[in-house]
Amino acid sequence: MLNDFLSSHSSKENVVSIDIEPDVVFLVEERDSFTLNFDFILKGLTDKNLVIKFIKVALYDKENKLITFRHVNHNGIGNPSINTLGKFDIDGKEILDVFNPFFSISKDISVNYLRYMFTLVDKDTKEEFYYGNIIVKPIIYEQQVKLSLPLKDKIVILDGHDFYSHHRRVAISILKEFTGGIFTSNFNRYGMDFTIVGDDGNIRNMDGEAQEDNYDFHFTDIKKFYTHEAIVYAPADGEIVSIIDNLEDLYDTPFDSTAAILENRITELAGNYIVIKHNETEFSHFFHLLKESCIVKIGEFVSEGQEIAKVGFSGASTVYSHLHYQLLDGSDMLNSKELPVKFSNILLCQGSEKKKYDELVINTGDIFQQG
Repeated sequence: MLNDFLSSHSSKENVVSIDIEPDVVFLVEERDSFTLNFDFILKGLTDKNLVIKFIKVALYDKENKLITFRHVNHNGIGNPSINTLGKFDIDGKEILDVFNPFFSISKDISVNYLRYMFTLVDKDTKEEFYYGNIIVKPIIYEQQVKLSLPLKDKIVILDGHDFYSHHRRVAISILKEFTGGIFTSNFNRYGMDFTIVGDDGNIRNMDGEAQEDNYDFHFTDIKKFYTHEAIVYAPADGEIVSIIDNLEDLYDTPFDSTAAILENRITELAGNYIVIKHNETEFSHFFHLLKESCIVKIGEFVSEGQEIAKVGFSGASTVYSHLHYQLLDGSDMLNSKELPVKFSNILLCQGSEKKKYDELVINTGDIFQQG
């Protein structure tokens, strides 16, 4: 066995603190793998200029036996694996967000816990510092509410919660500092952008010239998206607990996040939105709704499949028309915890094939419809 090969030794001198964000880590069962969606927050505790030399992870079973391990380091020519972190140095008392590089686990592995090991080296003295026993024990979230899709027709997720999505790649320490502590966690962590696919196989109505330019999100007229003004439906029974319906749809002027922070209106990044309370710990959040399209009221109880609003282009809608959806454990997006999401009765479209799922985690690039 290789237990002794992966040392749990830690240096006597603490040069950094290493925290995990969020504090509860979920092991999400997707179609082909289990995924881990969390970050490390490293904070320098001294004036040393440090660089991360190694990050290793070891997976263990319930008998405390090693299953397998992975590592990133500086070995390689041109772009070694450590470069997947982006930034991997800490100057003095700097704070560094590290997106967990080992985000996927094979579904044939029954993991009980993971042990992460960090090696840091002083850039000037070359002294090494070891953190060999950072334990993560993920849990599988047991979703209570059964959710149907909030949009009809065929749908694609243009951006989900995979390792590369913008919802996932939020440096929460920077965001906390930039907003004066208004953000407590990355509420976007399991968010997804729903976009309707038309009968022509596109996400917007295009002539031949527009198709030539249909790359790298070179979109001009948002109203040509099939999602624009699409009806939004309640994905499950629940109570309407929050509504914003009076914000302009920003077709011509991008959302100014800096001004929103300075003027204490950061929640406007969601644009017009609705929150549905399904039970005491599960709340559906819908962002970027069309101004004055909400046809429900706070305190109203809605049923699954009931029309509640339309998709617009309010808030920080980026560059394409979409409905942003996420499941949180509360109604306040800034002070609620993010939850992984499964939808029920899904027909996944893969080329000419269609596969039926009773429950499914959907993610970036998935094309699907209600079964």
